[in-house]
This record gives sequence, C-alpha cells and structure tokens, in this order.
Amino acid sequence: MSSEGFLKEMQTIGEKFLVKLQKLPKADPVEIVSFCVVLLFIGEFIGGILPSPRLP
Repeated sequence: MSSEGFLKEMQTIGEKFLVKLQKLPKADPVEIVSFCVVLLFIGEFIGGILPSPRLP
C-alpha cells in the first residue's frame, strides 16, 4: 500500500469516527456501551505497543 493510500484510509477512518462521536449523545445505551468497549480495546492495544517509562 502506498503512503497516499494509507493516508486516505486513515482519513476515512477518522471521518467515520467523528460521525460516530457526533451521533453518540442521541444513541441507545447499548450503542454507547459498545463504543466505549471498542475504545478501551484500542487503548489497551496502543498501551501494549508503547514502552512503559522506567522509574528511577
């Protein structure tokens, strides 16, 4: 995949994410909970990739 294709795909995903966020206040409770679960999984995935800081 070229870098232009990757950037276009990331832009599309970002736009869909913003649309979901805008519709969230009017959503059903089940949809809100499922959206939060997806965000938690994304956070855990990114947290597992990034190295944790070492304390002195």
